[in-house]
Amino acid sequence: MTGFRRRIYASPFQFGRDLWRVAQSLRPVIALSSRAGIPSGLRERIMLVVTGVNRCRHCAHGHQFLAQMAGISKAEIAALLNLDLANCPEGEIPALLFSIHWAESDGLPGAAAMTALEAAYGLAFARQIEAAALLISVGNRIGNSFDFVLARISGGRFGLLAGER
Repeated sequence: MTGFRRRIYASPFQFGRDLWRVAQSLRPVIALSSRAGIPSGLRERIMLVVTGVNRCRHCAHGHQFLAQMAGISKAEIAALLNLDLANCPEGEIPALLFSIHWAESDGLPGAAAMTALEAAYGLAFARQIEAAALLISVGNRIGNSFDFVLARISGGRFGLLAGER
């Protein structure tokens, strides 16, 4: 068929599992949007690096706009989508490295990574960082699943990224 190489929902079970995880994380998910939640710039940087790992074109487009609204430059946005953290605020680097690890490990970070995140930010803040990674990962998989179906029904004419053609 095609060279589609992105994470998708391969079964309803996987989607249900992730929805259950979101439901279990409801308190940190709600806190993400509150004034006491993590800053919008950090939230968007997390969204961009997780999207960079999962390569969802839909989320990349939407979060580029939201990141600009949060004051992140186009150059930094492009770097974040390529997992380049060189221009990020130093205090956000542990959260972004954790988010990349979270996405690469399919939402199963090691105990040491969780402990380091909690030590760096505190338990409540760490849970919000993990919730942000979870939410964007769900969105990425939905977008990628849509592209997978689109590529299948179009014979690869639509839904593929340039590197998958």
